Amino acid sequence: MQGYKIPHKVRVSNLKRKRIERGIKQAELADLSGVPLKCIGNYEQLRRDINRARVDIVYSLAAALNCRIEELLEGKDLL
Repeated sequence: MQGYKIPHKVRVSNLKRKRIERGIKQAELADLSGVPLKCIGNYEQLRRDINRARVDIVYSLAAALNCRIEELLEGKDLL
C-alpha cells in the first residue's frame, strides 16, 4: 500500500483564514472582539454557521480583524 495517497479536502473558514492572515490567536481575537473563545472556535471549525450569527457578533469579529463583514461570511456569491 505504500505510495498511495488518499485525496482529501480540508475546508478552512473565512474567519480562520482572516485571523491567521492577521497573525493573531483565537484567544487574542476573543479579547479584541468580546466574542467568547468557544464561539470563535465553533465558527472556525464550521460547527456553527457564521452566516446565521447575530450581526453584532460578526461586526465585532470584523472590527477586531480590520475587515468587512462580508469577508467573514461563507459562500461564493456573497462578495
